[in-house]
Amino acid sequence: MTLFQGDNGAGKSNLLEAMYLLAVARSPRASNDRELVRRINHKGEFYAQVAGKIERQQDSVDLQINFRTMNTPNPATGGVGMSAQKYFRVNGASRRASTLIGHLNAMMFSADDLEIVYGAPSVRRRYLNILISQTDRAYLSTIQRYERVVRQRNHLLRQIRDGAGRVGELSFWDDELVKEGSEIVSQRLTTVRTLSEGASPIYSDLSDGGESLTIAYKPNVSLPNDMSGEGIAEALREKLAERKGRELARGITVTGPHRDDLALTLDGMEASAFASRGQARTAVLALKLAEGSYLREKRGQEPVILLDDVLSELDAARREQVIGHASQYHQTLITTADADSIFRQLPPNTTRFRVKGGRIQALDI
Repeated sequence: MTLFQGDNGAGKSNLLEAMYLLAVARSPRASNDRELVRRINHKGEFYAQVAGKIERQQDSVDLQINFRTMNTPNPATGGVGMSAQKYFRVNGASRRASTLIGHLNAMMFSADDLEIVYGAPSVRRRYLNILISQTDRAYLSTIQRYERVVRQRNHLLRQIRDGAGRVGELSFWDDELVKEGSEIVSQRLTTVRTLSEGASPIYSDLSDGGESLTIAYKPNVSLPNDMSGEGIAEALREKLAERKGRELARGITVTGPHRDDLALTLDGMEASAFASRGQARTAVLALKLAEGSYLREKRGQEPVILLDDVLSELDAARREQVIGHASQYHQTLITTADADSIFRQLPPNTTRFRVKGGRIQALDI
């Protein structure tokens, strides 16, 4: 276990963000890559690099992500905008993002993760997609194909609505949506079932057994008792036919896993509507700790646990429970601005670093 301590704004969260970036090829905080590159002024090109050596049970691997941002003309406004490019390397060789993902398994918790409870369904879908992609690169490819299908189908729907396309052309894109969408739903159902089974007892520990947590996948189609790929595909196909008129009128696809959601309930009540911030934090912590177990089981290797300023807002009992669960992993990295209240509860072999002004210094114990 490693503790990074320092004042707010010192760079602790940036450090964990960089580590997680190497795991999933995208930032858990920034909405676009332009935000990741510090710019000294508003002219020219700007560069950044995140790199690390990952030591695994069987080998080691060097991961690297290079960023470049540049000013580009914006025809819409007549001004100048900022574009970003991202390049990946694995052991020095140029690779795609899908090849980088999975070399480093990591679970990260930060205050932003409360959006899993309170945020829009898209936040929860993104969470599921990132998690499953760490364990199954084929899933990432399926998601990418599915998103292309939805874009093409939406374009055709608008053309038909405007009299520039034929309804019969939808058949091909319906088949593609059913094919890719049923695979996504099937994978998500299996994953959420595993997460719920793992998170429920953890939440019970963290809340002293006062409440029960349930996590369920909420597809926007009614699924049959037959949860096979064929059964899911048939349910999607029937719903597409049923909603075709509505989709043609609106010019968008309203059926499929891009409209699904994840429900967290406490004693049967929707956490998004009824949970306090303390309850929401505990629920997400339980979910994230279950995520660590999921990664370990699916990948057959230990995930790195990244806890960004989590412990200081917990009472002593819950803090001890979280530390106990986190101690089950080979490597846990924790940040805090309140080291004195936390360090006494950490294992005796915990390593401490001070972060100040973006620099890291080892502390002698």
